[in-house]
Amino acid sequence: MERFNERGMLIIPNPVRERTAADKILVVCSLFCPDGHNLISSRAVFNGYPGILVKASKGSKQGLIALSPVYGSTARISLDIDLVVGEIMDLHCPVCDILLPVHSPCSCGADLVAFFPTKKSDFTDCIAICNRVGCINSHILINDEVISLSMVDAF
Repeated sequence: MERFNERGMLIIPNPVRERTAADKILVVCSLFCPDGHNLISSRAVFNGYPGILVKASKGSKQGLIALSPVYGSTARISLDIDLVVGEIMDLHCPVCDILLPVHSPCSCGADLVAFFPTKKSDFTDCIAICNRVGCINSHILINDEVISLSMVDAF
């Protein structure tokens, strides 16, 4: 890599790089509530992938939220509910209405809610997403080991 351009100016690499088609991404293809209902739905599609559909409620207001299945993406679509940044929502299965279980506290003060990649509800293999609107904290646990976004290239 060159340090100077043709005019003698120092080249400083841009730390923000855009994703290319060759970059690896992690996409959630199956996700279940504790009762085994599939939360992946083609009702909302993100970059060609079916989204994660959950029911959100806060007091008397409730509606559906579709989340992007691409790990690291913050894209979402809300249906029948207005989301207010900073508000903590209860997340439910849209089929059986069971309250999704809390995995652990989030650093923002809300909770990381557990979603399961198989019909077996196992907290050592789950995806945890913060229930505070606007918080981007999430974890993927495989055999009780947290998988970070930087580890995606290792797959």
